[in-house]
Amino acid sequence: MSSRKSKLPVILGAFVVGLLGFNAYLLFNKLPKAEKALSAEVTLREEAQLELEKLETEYNSTIAKLDDAIAENQELASTIEKQKEELGKSKSRIQGLLNKGKTTKEELNQARMLIASFTAEKNGYLSEIAALQRDKKDLIAAKKVLTTEKEILSETVEEQRVIEEDLRKEKRGLEEVKENLEIEKEALTEEKENFKSMASVLKTNKIITTPIKVKSNGEEKEVKFGKRADKMKVCFDVLENPAAANGPETIYMRLMNTAGQTLAVEALGSGEFKDMISGKPARYTISETIDYENAPTNMCMYWASEKGFEKGKYTVELYNKGYLMGREIVLLK
Repeated sequence: MSSRKSKLPVILGAFVVGLLGFNAYLLFNKLPKAEKALSAEVTLREEAQLELEKLETEYNSTIAKLDDAIAENQELASTIEKQKEELGKSKSRIQGLLNKGKTTKEELNQARMLIASFTAEKNGYLSEIAALQRDKKDLIAAKKVLTTEKEILSETVEEQRVIEEDLRKEKRGLEEVKENLEIEKEALTEEKENFKSMASVLKTNKIITTPIKVKSNGEEKEVKFGKRADKMKVCFDVLENPAAANGPETIYMRLMNTAGQTLAVEALGSGEFKDMISGKPARYTISETIDYENAPTNMCMYWASEKGFEKGKYTVELYNKGYLMGREIVLLK
């Protein structure tokens, strides 16, 4: 009995020593693993926080760039707002993984993959916006070139129109000049013909007008009183004219009474001829055609009146080719 009692403290001491040793073993073997696990958890949290900060910085920077793009180009506002919305959704998914109280390594890796996708998406959006802005600048530059070309073309067209209008005016002017030259030519031709005609007019240097009475035997007797005369006899010499051609020539006689009226009776051979000086028709008393041979010729023309001739001043005019050959004034008693 006493022997058992004496061994019990030894056994208990050994058990305590063994338990202490086992605990020491556990302590020295498990503690590093726990510390290591705790350190790894802290590291994951720190890395998750860093990723969150990087994501926030990158997101804010991207949003700022997109807002700048909207400010520069309002036409892209709708497209950029959709891109911002998509980026916000991606950011929320990533934050959902990293904002947990405890983030696993797998979740951190997944978050990093999402961040890489976010970065690629962001870069794609920025590249797209940059491309659209370049396209717009190119379009603006092209539009400016087209506008300049259009202005140049418009100026060219206007210059061409002005040139064509000037040419039309010049053409009209030339046509008017041509017409005027034709008119002048015709006038000169007519004037030439008139000069030629005037040059060929028969000439006379003496006109003798005598009131006469014809006797029953046909003998002519000069009278002094117009009332006793039954004819007016007009004699004159047709002179030589080298400019006149040989052939028939008509001489028109105008006998004008005291009132200046031409004595004319169509039934007795009176009519009209064109006065080349006035260009108007003129009445003549009687005409006679001779066979002109370009030699001095004396001829007489008669005008009869059954009632005789009133006293006063009578005018006799002779015409050839419409031009005046000569004139004489006779006073009858």
